Amino acid sequence: MYLKQIVAFDNSSLSQLLLHTLAILSIRAVLRAQIKRRIMSVRLDVMPPLSFPRSVLVETTLRCPADCIFCPNKKISGRPIDMPWELFIKIVDDCRGKGVAGFHPFINGEPLASPCLEDALAYISRTLPEAAIHIYTNGYLLDDSTTEMLLRYNVCEVHFSIDGFSKQVYEQHRRGLIYERVIANVKGFLAHLENHTVKVGTRVVFTMTPDNEGEVPAFRQFWEGLVDTVDILPCDGRGGEGRLPAFKDAQKLGCFQATESTYILSDGSVVACCKDWAGYTVLGDVNINSLQSIWNSTEYRSLRDDISRGILSSCEVCRRCVSDSL
Repeated sequence: MYLKQIVAFDNSSLSQLLLHTLAILSIRAVLRAQIKRRIMSVRLDVMPPLSFPRSVLVETTLRCPADCIFCPNKKISGRPIDMPWELFIKIVDDCRGKGVAGFHPFINGEPLASPCLEDALAYISRTLPEAAIHIYTNGYLLDDSTTEMLLRYNVCEVHFSIDGFSKQVYEQHRRGLIYERVIANVKGFLAHLENHTVKVGTRVVFTMTPDNEGEVPAFRQFWEGLVDTVDILPCDGRGGEGRLPAFKDAQKLGCFQATESTYILSDGSVVACCKDWAGYTVLGDVNINSLQSIWNSTEYRSLRDDISRGILSSCEVCRRCVSDSL
Protein backbone atom coordinates (compact mmCIF):
# COMPACT_ATOMS: atom_id res chain seq x y z
CA MET A 1 0.00 0.00 0.00
CA TYR A 2 2.78 2.39 0.88
CA LEU A 3 4.53 1.61 -2.41
CA LYS A 4 1.29 2.24 -4.35
CA GLN A 5 0.95 5.63 -2.63
CA ILE A 6 4.50 6.52 -3.57
CA VAL A 7 3.92 5.51 -7.19
CA ALA A 8 0.65 7.45 -7.31
CA PHE A 9 2.36 10.45 -5.76
CA ASP A 10 5.26 10.22 -8.21
CA ASN A 11 2.94 9.98 -11.22
CA SER A 12 0.92 12.97 -10.02
CA SER A 13 4.05 14.97 -9.32
CA LEU A 14 5.47 14.08 -12.71
CA SER A 15 2.31 15.23 -14.46
CA GLN A 16 2.32 18.51 -12.56
CA LEU A 17 6.00 19.02 -13.29
CA LEU A 18 5.42 18.34 -16.98
CA LEU A 19 2.53 20.80 -17.13
CA HIS A 20 4.59 23.37 -15.28
CA THR A 21 7.52 22.90 -17.69
CA LEU A 22 5.25 23.21 -20.72
CA ALA A 23 3.76 26.39 -19.30
CA ILE A 24 7.22 27.89 -18.80
CA LEU A 25 8.27 26.95 -22.33
CA SER A 26 5.07 28.47 -23.72
CA ILE A 27 5.65 31.69 -21.81
CA ARG A 28 9.25 31.84 -23.03
CA ALA A 29 8.11 31.33 -26.63
CA VAL A 30 5.63 34.18 -26.28
CA LEU A 31 8.27 36.42 -24.73
CA ARG A 32 10.76 35.59 -27.48
CA ALA A 33 8.18 36.46 -30.12
CA GLN A 34 7.36 39.73 -28.36
CA ILE A 35 11.03 40.62 -28.03
CA LYS A 36 11.62 39.79 -31.70
CA ARG A 37 8.71 41.99 -32.74
CA ARG A 38 9.96 44.75 -30.47
CA ILE A 39 13.49 44.54 -31.89
CA MET A 40 12.10 44.64 -35.41
CA SER A 41 9.95 47.66 -34.66
CA VAL A 42 12.86 49.44 -33.01
CA ARG A 43 15.11 48.63 -35.98
CA LEU A 44 12.52 49.96 -38.39
CA ASP A 45 12.17 53.10 -36.28
CA VAL A 46 15.93 53.62 -36.15
CA MET A 47 16.34 52.90 -39.86
CA PRO A 48 13.75 55.02 -41.67
CA PRO A 49 12.59 53.71 -45.06
CA LEU A 50 14.61 54.77 -48.07
CA SER A 51 13.05 57.55 -50.13
CA PHE A 52 14.72 56.12 -53.25
CA PRO A 53 16.32 52.75 -54.06
CA ARG A 54 20.06 52.40 -53.57
CA SER A 55 20.36 50.09 -56.57
CA VAL A 56 18.48 50.20 -59.86
CA LEU A 57 18.38 47.21 -62.22
CA VAL A 58 17.09 47.79 -65.73
CA GLU A 59 16.23 45.15 -68.34
CA THR A 60 17.89 46.88 -71.28
CA THR A 61 17.52 43.82 -73.51
CA LEU A 62 16.13 40.29 -73.64
CA ARG A 63 18.63 39.25 -76.32
CA CYS A 64 20.89 36.36 -75.32
CA PRO A 65 22.95 33.84 -77.31
CA ALA A 66 22.51 31.20 -74.59
CA ASP A 67 19.62 28.93 -73.66
CA CYS A 68 20.57 28.11 -70.07
CA ILE A 69 18.75 25.23 -68.41
CA PHE A 70 17.69 27.28 -65.36
CA CYS A 71 16.91 30.62 -67.04
CA PRO A 72 13.36 31.61 -68.07
CA ASN A 73 14.61 34.01 -70.77
CA LYS A 74 13.21 31.94 -73.65
CA LYS A 75 9.80 31.79 -71.95
CA ILE A 76 9.38 35.58 -71.89
CA SER A 77 6.92 37.12 -74.32
CA GLY A 78 4.73 40.19 -74.57
CA ARG A 79 7.34 42.86 -73.92
CA PRO A 80 10.02 44.56 -76.06
CA ILE A 81 13.18 42.65 -76.91
CA ASP A 82 15.07 45.91 -76.34
CA MET A 83 13.95 48.65 -73.96
CA PRO A 84 12.99 51.76 -75.96
CA TRP A 85 15.79 54.32 -75.78
CA GLU A 86 13.48 57.14 -74.66
CA LEU A 87 12.29 55.01 -71.75
CA PHE A 88 15.85 54.19 -70.69
CA ILE A 89 16.73 57.91 -70.76
CA LYS A 90 13.71 58.68 -68.57
CA ILE A 91 14.71 56.05 -66.00
CA VAL A 92 18.27 57.36 -65.74
CA ASP A 93 16.98 60.94 -65.49
CA ASP A 94 14.61 59.86 -62.71
CA CYS A 95 17.67 58.67 -60.77
CA ARG A 96 19.58 61.93 -61.11
CA GLY A 97 20.50 63.44 -57.74
CA LYS A 98 18.82 60.64 -55.76
CA GLY A 99 21.98 59.05 -54.38
CA VAL A 100 21.81 55.84 -56.40
CA ALA A 101 24.84 53.76 -55.43
CA GLY A 102 24.60 51.08 -58.09
CA PHE A 103 23.17 50.90 -61.60
CA HIS A 104 22.83 47.52 -63.30
CA PRO A 105 21.76 47.46 -66.99
CA PHE A 106 20.65 43.84 -66.75
CA ILE A 107 17.85 41.58 -65.56
CA ASN A 108 16.79 38.83 -67.98
CA GLY A 109 19.09 39.19 -70.99
CA GLU A 110 22.75 39.44 -72.00
CA PRO A 111 23.68 43.15 -71.70
CA LEU A 112 26.54 42.81 -74.17
CA ALA A 113 23.94 41.85 -76.80
CA SER A 114 22.14 45.18 -76.46
CA PRO A 115 22.55 47.33 -79.59
CA CYS A 116 22.50 50.44 -77.35
CA LEU A 117 24.96 49.30 -74.68
CA GLU A 118 27.68 51.86 -75.39
CA ASP A 119 25.18 54.72 -75.53
CA ALA A 120 23.61 53.45 -72.31
CA LEU A 121 26.95 53.30 -70.48
CA ALA A 122 27.87 56.77 -71.70
CA TYR A 123 24.56 58.22 -70.53
CA ILE A 124 24.74 56.53 -67.12
CA SER A 125 28.32 57.74 -66.60
CA ARG A 126 27.44 61.28 -67.59
CA THR A 127 24.17 61.55 -65.68
CA LEU A 128 24.95 59.46 -62.58
CA PRO A 129 28.68 59.87 -61.96
CA GLU A 130 28.27 58.70 -58.36
CA ALA A 131 26.65 55.37 -59.33
CA ALA A 132 28.78 52.24 -59.71
CA ILE A 133 27.96 50.41 -62.94
CA HIS A 134 27.77 46.62 -62.74
CA ILE A 135 27.80 44.34 -65.78
CA TYR A 136 26.55 40.74 -65.66
CA THR A 137 27.60 38.64 -68.62
CA ASN A 138 28.05 35.06 -69.77
CA GLY A 139 31.23 36.26 -71.52
CA TYR A 140 30.38 34.83 -74.93
CA LEU A 141 30.29 38.25 -76.66
CA LEU A 142 33.19 39.72 -74.69
CA ASP A 143 35.76 40.50 -77.39
CA ASP A 144 38.56 43.09 -77.31
CA SER A 145 36.33 45.87 -78.61
CA THR A 146 33.65 45.25 -75.97
CA THR A 147 36.29 45.02 -73.26
CA GLU A 148 37.73 48.39 -74.23
CA MET A 149 34.24 49.88 -74.20
CA LEU A 150 33.53 48.63 -70.67
CA LEU A 151 36.83 50.00 -69.42
CA ARG A 152 36.32 53.31 -71.21
CA TYR A 153 33.16 53.98 -69.21
CA ASN A 154 34.70 52.90 -65.89
CA VAL A 155 32.45 49.94 -65.18
CA CYS A 156 32.85 49.20 -61.46
CA GLU A 157 32.50 45.42 -61.50
CA VAL A 158 31.99 42.67 -64.07
CA HIS A 159 30.16 39.48 -63.04
CA PHE A 160 30.88 36.43 -65.21
CA SER A 161 28.28 33.66 -65.11
CA ILE A 162 30.13 30.35 -65.58
CA ASP A 163 28.39 27.21 -64.34
CA GLY A 164 30.89 24.46 -64.86
CA PHE A 165 34.56 23.53 -64.72
CA SER A 166 34.55 20.99 -67.55
CA LYS A 167 33.42 21.61 -71.12
CA GLN A 168 30.77 18.91 -70.91
CA VAL A 169 29.10 20.17 -67.74
CA TYR A 170 29.40 23.84 -68.71
CA GLU A 171 27.79 23.33 -72.13
CA GLN A 172 25.09 21.17 -70.57
CA HIS A 173 24.08 24.18 -68.44
CA ARG A 174 24.89 27.06 -70.83
CA ARG A 175 23.37 25.59 -73.95
CA GLY A 176 24.38 27.33 -77.17
CA LEU A 177 27.70 28.62 -75.82
CA ILE A 178 31.19 27.23 -76.40
CA TYR A 179 33.26 26.66 -73.26
CA GLU A 180 36.67 27.37 -74.80
CA ARG A 181 35.51 30.67 -76.28
CA VAL A 182 34.04 31.89 -72.99
CA ILE A 183 37.13 31.03 -70.95
CA ALA A 184 39.39 32.69 -73.53
CA ASN A 185 37.22 35.83 -73.53
CA VAL A 186 37.25 36.10 -69.75
CA LYS A 187 41.00 35.57 -69.56
CA GLY A 188 41.44 38.20 -72.28
CA PHE A 189 39.41 40.67 -70.22
CA LEU A 190 41.52 39.95 -67.15
CA ALA A 191 44.69 40.51 -69.19
CA HIS A 192 43.40 43.94 -70.25
CA LEU A 193 42.97 44.87 -66.59
CA GLU A 194 46.69 44.50 -65.96
CA ASN A 195 47.30 47.73 -67.87
CA HIS A 196 44.16 49.55 -66.73
CA THR A 197 44.76 52.30 -64.18
CA VAL A 198 41.29 52.23 -62.58
CA LYS A 199 40.32 49.29 -60.36
CA VAL A 200 37.60 47.10 -61.86
CA GLY A 201 36.15 44.37 -59.69
CA THR A 202 35.81 40.88 -61.16
CA ARG A 203 33.55 38.08 -60.00
CA VAL A 204 32.65 34.64 -61.31
CA VAL A 205 29.26 33.24 -60.40
CA PHE A 206 28.56 29.51 -60.40
CA THR A 207 24.88 28.55 -60.28
CA MET A 208 24.87 25.17 -58.55
CA THR A 209 22.52 22.39 -59.66
CA PRO A 210 22.45 18.63 -59.00
CA ASP A 211 24.40 18.13 -62.25
CA ASN A 212 27.34 20.47 -61.59
CA GLU A 213 27.69 20.32 -57.80
CA GLY A 214 30.58 17.88 -58.08
CA GLU A 215 32.66 20.42 -60.02
CA VAL A 216 32.54 23.13 -57.35
CA PRO A 217 35.95 22.34 -55.73
CA ALA A 218 37.81 22.30 -59.06
CA PHE A 219 35.97 25.41 -60.24
CA ARG A 220 36.85 27.30 -57.08
CA GLN A 221 40.49 26.24 -57.21
CA PHE A 222 40.77 27.32 -60.86
CA TRP A 223 39.25 30.81 -60.46
CA GLU A 224 40.50 31.86 -57.03
CA GLY A 225 43.45 34.18 -57.61
CA LEU A 226 42.33 35.00 -61.15
CA VAL A 227 39.28 37.04 -60.11
CA ASP A 228 38.42 39.01 -56.98
CA THR A 229 35.43 36.94 -55.91
CA VAL A 230 34.12 33.43 -56.54
CA ASP A 231 30.41 33.03 -55.79
CA ILE A 232 28.84 29.57 -55.52
CA LEU A 233 25.08 30.04 -55.39
CA PRO A 234 22.44 27.29 -55.42
CA CYS A 235 19.92 27.54 -58.24
CA ASP A 236 17.06 29.61 -56.80
CA GLY A 237 14.27 28.44 -59.09
CA ARG A 238 13.56 31.97 -60.32
CA GLY A 239 10.49 32.54 -58.20
CA GLY A 240 9.08 29.05 -58.60
CA GLU A 241 8.67 29.44 -62.36
CA GLY A 242 12.17 28.89 -63.66
CA ARG A 243 13.12 25.90 -65.78
CA LEU A 244 14.74 24.18 -62.80
CA PRO A 245 13.46 24.10 -59.21
CA ALA A 246 15.41 25.58 -56.34
CA PHE A 247 18.38 23.48 -55.26
CA LYS A 248 19.53 22.67 -51.75
CA ASP A 249 19.41 25.64 -49.37
CA ALA A 250 18.60 28.37 -51.89
CA GLN A 251 15.67 29.55 -49.77
CA LYS A 252 17.92 29.87 -46.69
CA LEU A 253 19.78 32.70 -48.41
CA GLY A 254 16.85 34.92 -47.51
CA CYS A 255 15.47 37.86 -49.44
CA PHE A 256 17.88 40.69 -50.13
CA GLN A 257 16.28 41.87 -53.34
CA ALA A 258 13.34 44.09 -52.58
CA THR A 259 14.10 46.41 -49.68
CA GLU A 260 16.92 48.47 -51.20
CA SER A 261 16.75 47.73 -54.95
CA THR A 262 14.21 48.18 -57.68
CA TYR A 263 13.78 46.25 -60.92
CA ILE A 264 12.43 47.64 -64.19
CA LEU A 265 11.46 45.35 -67.07
CA SER A 266 11.90 46.29 -70.73
CA ASP A 267 8.31 47.55 -71.04
CA GLY A 268 8.70 49.90 -68.05
CA SER A 269 6.98 47.66 -65.48
CA VAL A 270 8.47 47.93 -62.00
CA VAL A 271 8.66 44.64 -60.10
CA ALA A 272 9.93 43.67 -56.66
CA CYS A 273 12.91 41.54 -57.64
CA CYS A 274 14.76 39.83 -60.47
CA LYS A 275 12.86 36.58 -59.87
CA ASP A 276 9.67 38.25 -61.05
CA TRP A 277 10.69 37.80 -64.68
CA ALA A 278 7.07 37.39 -65.81
CA GLY A 279 5.72 40.46 -64.01
CA TYR A 280 3.46 38.67 -61.53
CA THR A 281 3.44 41.65 -59.17
CA VAL A 282 3.73 44.94 -61.08
CA LEU A 283 4.14 47.86 -58.69
CA GLY A 284 4.11 50.66 -61.24
CA ASP A 285 4.95 51.79 -64.76
CA VAL A 286 7.79 54.27 -65.35
CA ASN A 287 6.23 55.18 -68.70
CA ILE A 288 3.49 56.89 -66.68
CA ASN A 289 4.95 57.78 -63.28
CA SER A 290 8.34 58.75 -61.91
CA LEU A 291 10.45 56.03 -60.31
CA GLN A 292 10.41 57.96 -57.02
CA SER A 293 6.62 58.13 -56.89
CA ILE A 294 6.37 54.41 -57.63
CA TRP A 295 8.98 53.53 -54.99
CA ASN A 296 7.10 55.59 -52.39
CA SER A 297 3.63 54.34 -53.32
CA THR A 298 1.56 52.75 -50.56
CA GLU A 299 1.64 49.36 -52.28
CA TYR A 300 5.41 49.30 -52.74
CA ARG A 301 6.15 50.56 -49.22
CA SER A 302 3.78 47.99 -47.72
CA LEU A 303 5.46 45.21 -49.67
CA ARG A 304 8.92 46.26 -48.49
CA ASP A 305 7.70 46.48 -44.89
CA ASP A 306 6.18 43.00 -45.14
CA ILE A 307 9.35 41.51 -46.60
CA SER A 308 11.51 43.14 -43.92
CA ARG A 309 9.28 41.44 -41.32
CA GLY A 310 9.35 38.09 -43.08
CA ILE A 311 5.72 38.34 -44.20
CA LEU A 312 5.74 37.01 -47.75
CA SER A 313 2.12 36.01 -48.37
CA SER A 314 1.10 39.39 -49.79
CA CYS A 315 3.20 39.03 -52.97
CA GLU A 316 2.62 36.44 -55.69
CA VAL A 317 6.26 36.04 -56.66
CA CYS A 318 7.31 35.83 -52.97
CA ARG A 319 4.83 33.01 -52.42
CA ARG A 320 6.17 31.19 -55.45
CA CYS A 321 9.77 31.76 -54.40
CA VAL A 322 9.58 30.50 -50.81
CA SER A 323 7.43 27.48 -51.70
CA ASP A 324 9.73 26.31 -54.48
CA SER A 325 11.75 23.22 -53.61
CA LEU A 326 13.01 19.97 -55.09
